[in-house]
Amino acid sequence: LDYYQQANRVMEKTLGKTHPDTLMTIGNMAITYMEGLEDDAKAEEMLRLALDGYEKSLGKDHEYTRGCAFNLSLALRVQDRQDDLQKLLAAYPSI
Repeated sequence: LDYYQQANRVMEKTLGKTHPDTLMTIGNMAITYMEGLEDDAKAEEMLRLALDGYEKSLGKDHEYTRGCAFNLSLALRVQDRQDDLQKLLAAYPSI
């Protein structure tokens, strides 16, 4: 996790907060929180941040955006957040 945090700081400085590579690092940190640290709430927070960035920089139909939305759906399922999951699935029916 420390590696991802350090990489994210460097990427934010050099590429910007909404660059796809920066957002990918945030998504990777989120997966680490979800799978390795079992902190689904923190994973959700980071995935929402990444998803917002992907939507702004690449659009809703880009594969990275949809992939991030899929990962967010997993985090919401694990937390049994059905209302939020349904809203996400309505916005991204292809995931």
